Amino acid sequence: MPTRSGRHVLEVIAVDRANHESSTPYHFLVSEGKPVLAQWNLADDAGNTEAHDESGEYSATAGTAVTFEVDGPGGKIDKAARFDGSADAWLDTSETVLDTSKNFSVSAWVRPTALDRNMTVISQDGTGEPGFTLGYDAASQAWKFAVPVNDVDSLGEWKAVSTDVSVVKDQWVLLTGVYDAQKSSGPQLQLYINKDLKGTADRRSTWKSYGPLQIGRATAKSGYRDHFVGDLAEVRVFDRVLPATQVAELMTVKPARKGYWQLDAAASGTSAETGGGQALTLAGNAAIYRPADPLFDTAALVGDGNLVLDGDGDYASTATAPVTGNSSFTVSARAQLTSLDPVKSQTVLSLPGVNANRVQVRYQAATQQWQVVVAKSDSSTSEVLTFTNDQIRPDTVGSGNHLAVVYDAFANSIRLYVDGQLVAGAYGKDTTLWSATGGLQVGRSLRGASEYFAGALDEVRVYSGAADRIAVQQMAALVAVPDM
Repeated sequence: MPTRSGRHVLEVIAVDRANHESSTPYHFLVSEGKPVLAQWNLADDAGNTEAHDESGEYSATAGTAVTFEVDGPGGKIDKAARFDGSADAWLDTSETVLDTSKNFSVSAWVRPTALDRNMTVISQDGTGEPGFTLGYDAASQAWKFAVPVNDVDSLGEWKAVSTDVSVVKDQWVLLTGVYDAQKSSGPQLQLYINKDLKGTADRRSTWKSYGPLQIGRATAKSGYRDHFVGDLAEVRVFDRVLPATQVAELMTVKPARKGYWQLDAAASGTSAETGGGQALTLAGNAAIYRPADPLFDTAALVGDGNLVLDGDGDYASTATAPVTGNSSFTVSARAQLTSLDPVKSQTVLSLPGVNANRVQVRYQAATQQWQVVVAKSDSSTSEVLTFTNDQIRPDTVGSGNHLAVVYDAFANSIRLYVDGQLVAGAYGKDTTLWSATGGLQVGRSLRGASEYFAGALDEVRVYSGAADRIAVQQMAALVAVPDM
């Protein structure tokens, strides 16, 4: 089975009785397929009674013992849900999500806070037994991906177990269960720990469960059991076999900061990165503004200073791309326009390739709106996708607007947040997955029209991985958060 999408070549060699060979190449395309069937990031607001599904189809009702808005696998930039292990700790989709008799995969970031009981991370209800379970087996002290022998009676299970991996309390780990119903040697269960295959098992009886998908518990004749104790994040289900290469890509979803420029000071033409990474080099008349008298002078946008650009060849840039854009990423900045120029469109941030922008955040002059522009390929004639904020008007006073772009490669979605809010018109599907090659551009587009920015910019951030909404709202606060 091909492990990646795109063009493939199958060469068929025929041999006659005289041992003469002839070969014929067959070219075929493998589509990416539906990236993810359902995805619960579990980054919902504290007090919510439902967990949002990124596909929009399978919202999950939350039991009263589920707490949202705790720190996730990415730390402060990431959020998760906490399950206390009681009978009220669960998420229920109320409908069937997977056909458990066919190919499927399930994955979640998991942090157990107890190891003294069996615990279920994901399951799907059957009649008397779950259609499958992904979770922890206390007897073997191991992670487990299992399917019961039948739907009604407890006659055992086919199970892939990670017997050579120690389960560590209070530590985040990525669990992925893959069921390959069409494997040449027979149906097989596969269990991955982080990016490594750690257990396999044959499945010798096949049946289909028709109940709702559960997060944090599993069904039994006597009621629900094996409630999870700890934190869960980024729960995903796929109606296909997830190859090892894509399981490894799931590790990249966890947000990690690649650059944070507070723009409070500059020395020798550069403004330092907070964590000691590559600096932003200032070009043209770009300068850092610092109020001489904090009481009477105009305040900086955030903190002690901000970048000032005049729209006439000024910008700042990094030497290399902090993220390439071929997997999930987040970029953000606070921007204040000098004026709502009805003629001159202006770029806040861009990630350039050789011929096009992987992503560009800009002020669109004709409509006086913030928007995100994405080129579908690294070509000067590439088709572009545009996502436009049609709710919040760009601001020329006060602290301007906070703009954040979040790209989720597994949900194939891109979103523009303005002042911490996901705004109408500024989000949608994006299957673009090519790599930026140039450094981050602050205040201009390196490809196409330069569209130099005129105004003030501050708090530039770049992360690998998709930040959740709550993290974006924290970025939008009018205070610097150096440890985020």
